[in-house]
Amino acid sequence: MRAVATALAVCAATATVLVPAAPAPAAAAEAPPAYAAYRLRVVEGVGFEDESVREVSLVCAPKGGAGSHPRAVDACAAIAEAGSIAAVPADPAAACTLEYRPVIASVRGSENYHERFGNTCLLHAAKGAVFDF
Repeated sequence: MRAVATALAVCAATATVLVPAAPAPAAAAEAPPAYAAYRLRVVEGVGFEDESVREVSLVCAPKGGAGSHPRAVDACAAIAEAGSIAAVPADPAAACTLEYRPVIASVRGSENYHERFGNTCLLHAAKGAVFDF
């Protein structure tokens, strides 16, 4: 009987050690930046004879969508939801051709970003409204 009591005491002690602690309170949501402005640039047809460059400005804070970007509100919403331009998720339903016409997308300002894509469709599929200009 004594062995059973000892075994039960050891199990009880172990069980209290294994009980997880109460979860920590959720971290406060990170406040959006007081000012967020970008200069977005797309170089299409990199290395081709008819290479073209497009640039727009985008101001996401404090206005929430301003500048020369034609879809500023949508672009700012995508950036805010993802947390950064680099983290904007790709559209899983997008379908693009295998045409090779390199595109470089870059950003300067509140965030610096630079990435090369095989064509414009792949850029739009990857970054949505952010580079839709």
